[in-house]
Amino acid sequence: MDIKELYKLKKKDADKGAKILAKSFYNYPMFRYVLGAKHNQENLQAVLRFIIKYVIIYGEAYATSPELEGIILFSDYKDYNFTFFRSLRSGGLSLFKLGAEVGRKFSEFDDFSLKLHENSIKSPHQYIILLGVDPKKQGQGIASKLMLPVLELAKEKGQPIYLETHDSDNLPIYQRYGFEVVCADRVPGSDISHWGMLKKELIK
Repeated sequence: MDIKELYKLKKKDADKGAKILAKSFYNYPMFRYVLGAKHNQENLQAVLRFIIKYVIIYGEAYATSPELEGIILFSDYKDYNFTFFRSLRSGGLSLFKLGAEVGRKFSEFDDFSLKLHENSIKSPHQYIILLGVDPKKQGQGIASKLMLPVLELAKEKGQPIYLETHDSDNLPIYQRYGFEVVCADRVPGSDISHWGMLKKELIK
């Protein structure tokens, strides 16, 4: 399946996409940790809306169809660079209502994951930021419909792909696509495991 066969998200899709992903990621350890006492559906949607908007502007955001049954967000890693201006342009001001503690945790987590990421791979590569499927649509091959075109795109570029997960159940799923664990650590100040995974063997 070619990436052009997927639906490319537009800014108008951010609200709907955030609602769908919030259902998929509601119990995801990393989001529960970052949001802490502020963890609820509305606040999780706000965080995901920001991430979706950011990637629409500065990366690649696709779904299986305009119904957004599943969404994948990825970027050429050289273009993945959170800055204050970029955050503002992506609606970052809306996150201030979540409070300083959430902001601190998000910043510390970003620094932590970035260090592991950059220690794990230094060559040009693609970075899968997020992959989620509507819980009502899981088990229908939607994740593969999203993942395989991105793998093919990376192969055409002759680049490896890196992703992260905080759920051990995801490890065998990604391993089936050829990803290997290249780093593992504990998120500071939490009991959350963090795995970095890399699909290396992509040759033109």
